[in-house]
Amino acid sequence: MVMTSMHAGNYRLSIIIPIYNEQDNIKETLYSIEENIDIPCEIITVYDHPTDTTLPILKDLQEHFVNLKVIKNDIATGPSGAIRTGLNAASAPLILVMMADLCDDISQVQSFMDLAAKDADIVCPSRYCEGGRQDISESPKKWLPKIAGFILHNFVGLPYDPTNSFKLYSKEVLDAIDLKSTSSFSVTLEIVAKAHCLGYRLVEVPTTWKNRKYGKSNFNLIISIFSYLPWFILALTRGKFHRRFNQKYRNTK
Repeated sequence: MVMTSMHAGNYRLSIIIPIYNEQDNIKETLYSIEENIDIPCEIITVYDHPTDTTLPILKDLQEHFVNLKVIKNDIATGPSGAIRTGLNAASAPLILVMMADLCDDISQVQSFMDLAAKDADIVCPSRYCEGGRQDISESPKKWLPKIAGFILHNFVGLPYDPTNSFKLYSKEVLDAIDLKSTSSFSVTLEIVAKAHCLGYRLVEVPTTWKNRKYGKSNFNLIISIFSYLPWFILALTRGKFHRRFNQKYRNTK
């Protein structure tokens, strides 16, 4: 299906893709979206620098993908700033965040939409719940989020995989949260922690995360630990009490 032009008000889904020199992956990523998502959607790619090697390819692809937008990160260099920039630009009632590295299972997105139609505020694909899988060797990139997710799930009831960037959000939830993250991928944990505290419904589903085909990851263990830490502490210290209070309040409205 070739995506045709449409007014922003007709979009049912906004897809946010932060990019950083993904010239080897971006074309396959966009065609995978076209193959698997058969609803009116906009694709918002967000870059940090005008020298990004993905940009010439995106310019050529805009002739085919007329719903493809390419915007500059105007918040903070890095994935959190890029994701926030994309969220601010999104116009649809549902927003999917995914990466351009072919690691996420795009074939699941329609099932995420179905869950959102049944009152899921955030759909959280999980590499660590029953049925989930992560196809990479043992490394800090694998065990750090797994340990953090295990603690947050067992102590305050968050999904097993709150740091996975691949998620579907209701725009209503995002509009209710004042985002602060500027480093690494910490905005993902910030959204989940704050949405949980506010009493929103988070639904977890198993997913398979594949290792990237091309290029290399920019994962930095030290930066990740310090960027996730404030939201990890927020979830641990406020998760249970604030969620109970806000659920009770939301149920009386």
